Amino acid sequence: MGINAQLTVAVIGCGTLGTAITAGILSPTETTDLGVKHITATVGTEPSKQRVENTLSQHSSRLIVLTQEENVRAVREADVVLLAMKPVKRTDVFAAPGFKEALQGKLVISIMAGITTKALNSLALGEDAASNSGRALQCVRAMPNMAAKIREAVTFYTAGPGTTKENLEIASWVFSQVGEAQSIPESSFDICAVLVGCSGSLLLLAIDGLLDAAVAEGVKRPDVQNLVVNSAIGMMKLVPAGDHPSVLREKIASPGGCSIRALLELEKLGVRSAFTTAIMAAAEKSKRMSSS
Repeated sequence: MGINAQLTVAVIGCGTLGTAITAGILSPTETTDLGVKHITATVGTEPSKQRVENTLSQHSSRLIVLTQEENVRAVREADVVLLAMKPVKRTDVFAAPGFKEALQGKLVISIMAGITTKALNSLALGEDAASNSGRALQCVRAMPNMAAKIREAVTFYTAGPGTTKENLEIASWVFSQVGEAQSIPESSFDICAVLVGCSGSLLLLAIDGLLDAAVAEGVKRPDVQNLVVNSAIGMMKLVPAGDHPSVLREKIASPGGCSIRALLELEKLGVRSAFTTAIMAAAEKSKRMSSS
């Protein structure tokens, strides 16, 4: 498949992230030779079908939403297949009569957490797929985060063995429509994926704790929520601008000030090591998911 194409895409298991990616590629951020002619999205239930149709109503001329019973139809008619269902559902999805056959010759992009490109090949082609490179699936494994909803996602992706440069460029284009996309080796994928997927939720827990302190001091949460969030966002943006987190922290914590007192309390409580342990546990969970 060349990169000068108008693609037909199937989104299997179009949940929150699938919907965000669908919206992004239907309204690309820049004009290129690559685009989307039509998308077929599948969901598990009729209420979910209504949700996706309502959310993407402005694209109704290029979008059809079906229930999961039509997965094979959606894949058969597509050039690119985005596997966006929950990992626990993968066995049932791949077991549907005709599903594996319909995948042949397609570019398969998976955002299923913990599922390696080797596991994808095994699902699609059988356990001997890894040793039969001539039949290897054209596949890309990726992990965007929830900020895809506002086109501010960070997405790591990696290609399966034998995936062509053109197909890798298509996958990169897909994720570039919802934020920043970066290719990494699969050996780094589990830790990078949980950093991208989990760091936001861990930082939100910290934000929630800060807001609890405001309430304890007599300030209403809605009155300071945006102040706290925007302050944190602004500070985080100084890091990619060139400030190392440790150096930046030292600059903020002036002698005898409030910040150093707060930081010392966090160190006393072991917060830094707690974050490290949490991410390492998530990475281990990601490694185990493909074998479960």
